[in-house]
Amino acid sequence: MAWAFAEAAVFAIRFYPRIGAWYERKKRRRNVPVAMRALGCKLAKAVWHVMRGKDFDEVMLFG
Repeated sequence: MAWAFAEAAVFAIRFYPRIGAWYERKKRRRNVPVAMRALGCKLAKAVWHVMRGKDFDEVMLFG
């Protein structure tokens, strides 16, 4: 499951500018593996919200 969210993180960075900007900020403060893992965790939380029937918005998790 972690591998799937890592792959989703790579595509999210590439195709969503707000998520890419969040990743770049996190990467500057920490390092690449920590930033990638944190992004995967945020995407997992987004999936959880969608599975629970709640609306998801990028602004909710990525400011």
